[in-house]
Amino acid sequence: MTEVRDRAAEPATGDGGGSAGGRRPDAWTRVTRAVDGLVDAAVLAFAAWTVIYHVSLLLEPPTWAMLASWAAVSAAGLAVWSRRPAGRPLWDDRVAAAAGHRALAGVAVAAALVAGTSAGLHGQGVPWWCTWAAGAVSVAAAAGVLLRRPAERAEDTDADGGGHGEPRGTGEPGEAEAARWGTPLALLTGAGFAVASLFIVNSDGDDAYFVSRSVATAETGRIPVNDVIFSGGNTDPIAGEPPVSSIEVLAGALARVLGVPGASFVWYLLLPAVTFVAVWAMWRLVRTWAPRRAALCFAVAGVYLLWSGLSTASLGSFHLPRLWQGKAVLLSLLVPLLFVYLTRWAERRTGRGLVLLGAAGVAAVGLTSTAAFVVSLIVLAAAVPLAAAGRVRTGLAACTAMAYPVAAGLAVILLYDSVSVHGTVHDAPASYRAVLLYSVLGVLAGCALWLSPWTARRGVPALIGAGVAGTLTLLLLPGVLKLAADATGAGQVLWRTMWIVPAPVLIGLLAAVRPPDRLRLPAAGRGVRVAAAGAPAAVLIAALVAGGTPVWAESNGSEVASRPAWKAPSLQLATARAVVAKAGKGGMVLMPVTYMRHVPLQTTETHAVNPNHHYLSLLPAPEQEVADREVLSDTVRSSKGEKPGRAEVAGALRRLDVRVACAYPWDDRGLALLRAAGYGGKRRVGELACVFPGGGRG
Repeated sequence: MTEVRDRAAEPATGDGGGSAGGRRPDAWTRVTRAVDGLVDAAVLAFAAWTVIYHVSLLLEPPTWAMLASWAAVSAAGLAVWSRRPAGRPLWDDRVAAAAGHRALAGVAVAAALVAGTSAGLHGQGVPWWCTWAAGAVSVAAAAGVLLRRPAERAEDTDADGGGHGEPRGTGEPGEAEAARWGTPLALLTGAGFAVASLFIVNSDGDDAYFVSRSVATAETGRIPVNDVIFSGGNTDPIAGEPPVSSIEVLAGALARVLGVPGASFVWYLLLPAVTFVAVWAMWRLVRTWAPRRAALCFAVAGVYLLWSGLSTASLGSFHLPRLWQGKAVLLSLLVPLLFVYLTRWAERRTGRGLVLLGAAGVAAVGLTSTAAFVVSLIVLAAAVPLAAAGRVRTGLAACTAMAYPVAAGLAVILLYDSVSVHGTVHDAPASYRAVLLYSVLGVLAGCALWLSPWTARRGVPALIGAGVAGTLTLLLLPGVLKLAADATGAGQVLWRTMWIVPAPVLIGLLAAVRPPDRLRLPAAGRGVRVAAAGAPAAVLIAALVAGGTPVWAESNGSEVASRPAWKAPSLQLATARAVVAKAGKGGMVLMPVTYMRHVPLQTTETHAVNPNHHYLSLLPAPEQEVADREVLSDTVRSSKGEKPGRAEVAGALRRLDVRVACAYPWDDRGLALLRAAGYGGKRRVGELACVFPGGGRG
């Protein structure tokens, strides 16, 4: 019996960019390693910050002390990290490459195509059971091939005995060129995305929470533990939003040191930096999983991100237009890196790999509380197939990545009275449609998912691909998400379970598919062979562009500014800023919600009556205060529809001490209610008509 052993070394296109034949690495390989090292260092440093932040929630030190501690810990840790050799494997496991069992493989591929097509066309009337049933058949058949008995493994030993799961001697032209050009392509793409992020404006209501925490930290130099959206910290935290994430406080602390507004730091410095690293993380996962033509696979993945604007919850919409939010950073940056670290750990089993896995889990919690279930699902999707393949210790050790997220989730449950998130609970079809999309892009995402055991590099990547497909198939079963919602109270955000699918990379891997041997032309010239190699990528790109919508399109809630801009409509932002100036520090302002949502982005010293309806419903404030805020919001929301009574409006204005009250200039009924409550001195402020208490002028 012959077994195939995974070695620490990897092919030239793999993660780390090794050099074939022991030759000295070329310039682009050295650049690749340098950027990889910087990204790993950033993950370690942010994990250290997150631990310091969580300790600081108890001690409540000023942010300058937190930054000083972070700098000292990071410097010491990175010094040790840079000096420590990669090391030998912690133990020696074996894993076989995937091949053979052609009939079973054929069933898996056919069922994958049915499942992906059914998922993408569910909105056109295809029954949902076709998706999960065909998906289950595909996963089971793939498992039958990938998890063969040891006696059946001899047949799939690679010709070179290297055990990389990397095809050898394919004879395809241009593969070396693609590997060499992949890194400069990734660098240019990352730089282009970073610059574009400064100009694309995609306003999001959740910024009232996320950005306001950075603004409050920059203004006060303290962690904003309590509410800063509606009050100055004299109200308990928003229910369902425990202050677990640390990235907003880091941004605010750095903004305070630099002397710039918190929102400006977030949108002019943090956003482009994170966008660049997210693109590099995608390139890194492509290099790790692609069996060949990594540059073409990366190009297809990038086009998918740019043209996946069919939904505001798509993977592309959470990338370029929204990468200042911690949850978007988790999805677009850390999820690809987590798959890279899991693959490296399973193939090398070094202490450094285990440390990176643990650090990734800690960093994920520092980005969003969603990490508790997203990271756990990803780790289990990798650990279970590894254990089923006989690598039990490797699979169990991989669970290091989910230790901190699970512990953080348990701590939140134990320490906070309410962790339930209010809102609509989306079922499996709606979740798939929102995240992995529909029609052409939905079909491609589904097919790429269930075909991933065959399109990813053989060995560990194929096993992880099968694990992800199996996990998502389980989530798509009727009633599973509802059961999870009832058990966790997180039903409104469980659509994010779809984030375990690295769809851009999986769709990109379809570009590496080779035609059957009998369809090749051995005597064809180099140009013909190069064209044939690039044909799948060209077809995929054409399908994505034809069937998708750019993420910067107006239909995706985006607009393109003429210069770097805050992520809010310029006229609304200017109006909100002028109204805040009229109210002064400590004042309360009333405007239509589309304007009030921008107040917490500017300051936490002046507050809006209702910057966000969702967060107002979760505000742990007296019932009368919440009711007053709702009454005033209804007063100026629109010129149409029902309005509250005069007594209700007058009482709410008095109890909340509103200093400036504004409505649309054409909302005569709303302005009449404000005047009846004793407000006057009407004047135009920006796009709104505003009145002031006692009839005074602002």
